[in-house]
Amino acid sequence: MSVKDKSIMSNERRLIINVKHYENAVGKRAKNFFKSLPGSNSFDGWQIHYAIGAYDLYLAKEFSDKVFIAQHVDPNGYGAFTGRISMEMLIDSKINGSLINHSECRVSSGIIEKVIAKARNMEFDLVVCAENIDEVTSFAKSGARIVAYEPPELIGGNISVSTEKPDIIAKAANICENNDSRLIVGAGIKTGRDISISLKLGAVGGLVASGVVLSSNPADAITSLINI
Repeated sequence: MSVKDKSIMSNERRLIINVKHYENAVGKRAKNFFKSLPGSNSFDGWQIHYAIGAYDLYLAKEFSDKVFIAQHVDPNGYGAFTGRISMEMLIDSKINGSLINHSECRVSSGIIEKVIAKARNMEFDLVVCAENIDEVTSFAKSGARIVAYEPPELIGGNISVSTEKPDIIAKAANICENNDSRLIVGAGIKTGRDISISLKLGAVGGLVASGVVLSSNPADAITSLINI
């Protein structure tokens, strides 16, 4: 299966699991962590994508049954750009997608617009994170194909965005649809019910982290989220 065939831009529902920089899922522990997790097409109608740091890009070549995306990408190409992560380098590493503007790695609106434009030109699967409805609107109108709504005050907590802010999810989903974009939601997502509510409100999936990565059984946690 080619990278493009495994694109997150298909019509399937999608679950993005951001491993962040949790000790049990990065570096020398990364291989064992991902060995235990389901492949990206293990569930009918769902695609699973794992967001990894630049230090673990090699995983995309070692685990052909899984789709990996980056946690961040920059607008530059190859050249004298110390510390930067280019789309070109990611694609060469068999990674055709990335998050950008996560609440823990925020960037300016100008950079986001450049990355969105480049991603569309390169058919690169970009997921632009938004903290509020104004950002959802701005990014969708700028051409982002996937917008991830994550209110920062709920990230890592036990209160789900789907139960705390259902009206905003519905509004955000409508904005995205009107701008040829799609919405996924994150922050406090821990259960299949959280995902189910989000789907009913117009989202196409979820962005999760600690609820899976820090679970005593991450594979079971993934199954419980999407067997709805």
